[in-house]
Amino acid sequence: MIVDNQKTGMIERIKNRLRKHRFLAPLMGCPYPAPRWNRSVKRVIRELGPDAQIMDLGSGMHRRSPNVINFEIEPTPLVDVVGDGHVLPFADSVFDAVISEAVLEHVSDPMQVVSEMYRVLKPNGFVCAAVPFLQGYHASPHDYQRWTTTGFVKLFSRFHEVESGACAGPTTALHWIFREYVGLVCSFGSLLIAKAVSLLVGWLTFPLVWLDMLLLLHPHSHILASAVYFVGQKK
Repeated sequence: MIVDNQKTGMIERIKNRLRKHRFLAPLMGCPYPAPRWNRSVKRVIRELGPDAQIMDLGSGMHRRSPNVINFEIEPTPLVDVVGDGHVLPFADSVFDAVISEAVLEHVSDPMQVVSEMYRVLKPNGFVCAAVPFLQGYHASPHDYQRWTTTGFVKLFSRFHEVESGACAGPTTALHWIFREYVGLVCSFGSLLIAKAVSLLVGWLTFPLVWLDMLLLLHPHSHILASAVYFVGQKK
């Protein structure tokens, strides 16, 4: 157990170093397309205008717009505020929108984080959130849960739903699990080798993922989606 923890800690240190590097960060994984989600977020930012106060909770290594405040659990070059999403260091009703992409699966109490989003939003403010449904385990540094579209809408039940559904499609789900499977089979018991092989296989087979551009048009694509999303307004 001690050896496994040491190996996991080493991988996390490598990932953290990559995550903080603007050009090496993409090496951490395949950039799976999520066109519906990206359009929805861009539309909210555009309609609110350049003077809107917007927070990106778990922003990572990119800034969606000049007026977006980047919030992260640890410092990186583009982070404006460092803190814990369970207790946001902001006053009530200060933001016009809160964006959260691939974050809630990593928090121990997602209901508390959603409550904090609700608290810091202005009346009629927007929340845009996306999480995994069918994806492999990916700790950063922890990974706790997955959601169906129905479960995710329920998580945001205090909000008025604007739209929801699949944002990364069935091919992405299959691709992610396939590359992780091959990595595990070829790992010789090493998690580091498993991740390296998974990444290599992922990039070699990545063109298949673009089939999702068609599959996401299917009205029931959410039943096998890799990730789901929710856009809502504070009641």
